[in-house]
Amino acid sequence: MDTIIQEKLVGFRLRDFEPIYSRSLDLGEPLAPRIGNLVKVIVGMRRSGKSFRLFQEIRALLNSGVSMDQICYFNFEDDRLAPVTTRTGDQVIEAFESLHPGALARGVYLFLDEIQEMDNWGAWLRRVVDTTRATIYVTGSSSRMLSREISTEFRGRAIDFELLPFSFAEHVAAFMPGVDAVHPSMEERVALQHEVMAYLSDGGFPDTHGLPKAQAVALLQSYVERVVSRDVVERHDMGRPRVAAALARRILASNAMPFSARRVEGDLRAAGLGTSRETIGDLMSYFEEAYLVFFVREFSYSLAETTTSMPKVYAVDPGLALASARANSNALGQRLEDAVYLELRRRTELGRADSVCSYRTRTGGFEVDFVMGDALTQDLFELCQVSADVSDDRTLSRELRALWQGMREAGAEEGLLVTLEGGETNHERDGMRVRQVPAWKWLLQT
Repeated sequence: MDTIIQEKLVGFRLRDFEPIYSRSLDLGEPLAPRIGNLVKVIVGMRRSGKSFRLFQEIRALLNSGVSMDQICYFNFEDDRLAPVTTRTGDQVIEAFESLHPGALARGVYLFLDEIQEMDNWGAWLRRVVDTTRATIYVTGSSSRMLSREISTEFRGRAIDFELLPFSFAEHVAAFMPGVDAVHPSMEERVALQHEVMAYLSDGGFPDTHGLPKAQAVALLQSYVERVVSRDVVERHDMGRPRVAAALARRILASNAMPFSARRVEGDLRAAGLGTSRETIGDLMSYFEEAYLVFFVREFSYSLAETTTSMPKVYAVDPGLALASARANSNALGQRLEDAVYLELRRRTELGRADSVCSYRTRTGGFEVDFVMGDALTQDLFELCQVSADVSDDRTLSRELRALWQGMREAGAEEGLLVTLEGGETNHERDGMRVRQVPAWKWLLQT
């Protein structure tokens, strides 16, 4: 038996990772251990908290009465294990059975962290699923374990769950435990309004909380560098790492804005970084696969219709976007729009692809920031506009104009306006209503 594997199994203690903040990502009820179980896989950008979501699940199992003798947690990202092979995986299970005789016969809960470090992990995990009475949870770096790869490896035998950095609601629950987020007092409302501003600057990556600003920015920048180097350049064997790094910076600087590959190609060439539009298109896809950014397309009622409009880009975290922007950039409204998009993405996680889109009205060509809907069912079920400050009458009129027209075209009776400044109120017109909601309050809703 490998002594390092045994040491890691024996040395795992949940209390060593406290505090374990609860995440809202619902993995469903734990399946009873059996041969042929579905594998539950947590995917997302590096450092988003995937390992700690496993710890949260382990804690819930312990609280429900499951013995620690039935729970095997193992992290394969350890240089002492190199090279990690399928034999390494076999040794983990053998060592766990040796430490807890009869566990495999009773049924075990396997938590396999960073399994992509294992060569040929897919074939090994399929064998474990087919031969072991187990309930299996897996996480892996997006560099070599994307959700589409899991679908290919397991052909309907795995479910993937997307984990983003902390939402504002998770942030409040973790770091403002005394605040009543459902029915806040006047003093708490002021505190929440202040905290949402801090959240839009600092973001939701767990490890940055409490760090001095300069250190938090440096840490977030290192996340971007690692995603570019490992999840894009190394994974896809890119021969132009400087182009990839420059494009990542440019995309993040375009947070909540339309993104033109043609314009960026010209800018990179002008900076001495010759590239092609095809390469830029590939890199955009790689960045999205690695959960660094998301590209939001314009909604179309026609499944066959291809929009010619530029997609809007949204960073995986508003703090990450700010840390990657130029020093003279603030763009508070763009970071608010980013936070709203990410929250809509969380709330529509069971929806079909492109269930959150932008929308341009057929009459007037007015832009609505977000529409939630499905082209297949011909259904637009919510329109949402985002603005940092609508205290100016002209700004409010512009935002409402787009919503009124979009609601008419969609046949919707109610729309949403999320704002940092302007208070909570309702706007009504021609039998339609727009709910104006402060950002802190809307972000706390479920």
